[in-house]
Amino acid sequence: MRKATPLPRHLKAADVIEAIQARHQEDPQLGTHPAPEDLMAFATWALDRRNALPKPEAQADVLDAIRLLRLAQQQLDRLMLRAMLTAKADGIKTPRLSEATGIHTRQGTHDRINALTREVTAARLSVPADAVKDVAPAPDVALARLKTIAHKLLEEWKDLTTNEDADEWAEGIELTMRSSEFTELTAASLSVQLRCATDQIFEVAGALGVPPARTPEAQAALEAVRSL
Repeated sequence: MRKATPLPRHLKAADVIEAIQARHQEDPQLGTHPAPEDLMAFATWALDRRNALPKPEAQADVLDAIRLLRLAQQQLDRLMLRAMLTAKADGIKTPRLSEATGIHTRQGTHDRINALTREVTAARLSVPADAVKDVAPAPDVALARLKTIAHKLLEEWKDLTTNEDADEWAEGIELTMRSSEFTELTAASLSVQLRCATDQIFEVAGALGVPPARTPEAQAALEAVRSL
């Protein structure tokens, strides 16, 4: 079965919600919609209120509800990845972790983190998850060097051009670095997060028309990641 086509890279939940609100301008229940930050609740409201609209607009509401739910799933994937990385960084052992995740082996936990990393990366890049295949660092990149590059990037973070999305990647990198079990799978996850963090930094800098790094040291940290 073919993989689902990713959502457009620059699709924003706020734009989808604005379109739904615009269709309901004459709906007396417009003021009852939930907070826009709650994507699942807002999608539910759109589905519940679709009968207040003519058929074409009602169908548009259904499609936008699906878009909101896919965006909500992306948020859940990012949050789950963060939670599982935090659990590993905090040294929670597999038997305790399995009670929450339902995954009963260490290898299964590693595989889930790797899969989530691919999903989150694919969503950010707007490509199918199976397109994010090469998550491992190049064979000649020693684990020690990878950790050194990650540490340096975090050290110079304050002098990089970032936003909330970039900061989320930085938190993931920091949590991965704290992991008590630094295996090849951990390295694969770290490698992907480093690349995504730097891509986001360059994207933000390009949009703002400013340099991605404000010091030579920060620039060197970015170039080290790009050399992976």
